[in-house]
Amino acid sequence: MVYQLSHVSVHYSDQEALHRISCTIEEGKWISVIGQTGAGKTSFVKVLKGLVPHIEGAYTIDQQPVQRDAKGQLKVIPGIGFVFQYPEHQLFETTVHKELAFAMKHQGCSDQQIMERIQTILPLVGLPEEILSWAPFQLSGGQKRRVAIASVLMMEPKMLIVDEPTAGLDPISRTAMLQLLKSWQQQQSNRTLIFVSHQMEDVAEYSDEILLFHKGHLLGQYDPAVLFLEQPYVVEEAGLSLPEPVQLLNLFEELSGRKIEVHSIREEDIIRAIMPIWNTRSVVING
Repeated sequence: MVYQLSHVSVHYSDQEALHRISCTIEEGKWISVIGQTGAGKTSFVKVLKGLVPHIEGAYTIDQQPVQRDAKGQLKVIPGIGFVFQYPEHQLFETTVHKELAFAMKHQGCSDQQIMERIQTILPLVGLPEEILSWAPFQLSGGQKRRVAIASVLMMEPKMLIVDEPTAGLDPISRTAMLQLLKSWQQQQSNRTLIFVSHQMEDVAEYSDEILLFHKGHLLGQYDPAVLFLEQPYVVEEAGLSLPEPVQLLNLFEELSGRKIEVHSIREEDIIRAIMPIWNTRSVVING
């Protein structure tokens, strides 16, 4: 599916949150949305889900206008899953099973259909079946977040929007969460992940494309390597820092006086590119 926004603006009272945003989101990609607090990231992803009733401009999916009600307001788009920041705060059922089954049950699905879906989703999010009878308050913080994400995945969305999904997690839980999301996104070629984050290292590591927002404007839709390596001034002008591996690469280039060729901005690839120079330097120092 192809999601397209053309000259979309959003106003809250007398404040403009988005100014004439135009972009095309193709299926099957991990697309990161970055920008400072207040840049328009959350308003943008809420538009994608249909959570902003009134927008100026056009929003189409596969060249068809999204549905609106009699007043011309956007309707919530069912094929898009939305995981809010700190989703564990939104758990409300008395058991994990009821939490996961809630949406499907209200759609009239049978208990067997629900259980089959649960048995598919739990391994994906790294949760054992034994927790189905537990109350949410019995879970750890990381488990609560996985349950919240699982409840959204139960509806088999084609697009999944996650708003700061690693916020407040320790490094191990953060890595596990990112790998969970990547695993879901790659299981089928038509799954799209919209990743809102302030963590530039995560953005550099996982993104296929980056949407950079600043003061309600979309500065561009970028290939990660092009943005961080060829146009770093755009990132800095938007008030953001470069990913730490890119900063390390820039430092090595400055110290060595050489241009270091890299084929991606993933941390592993950058380290692999700079190690020969580091090893040469060590040989020279050690004589």
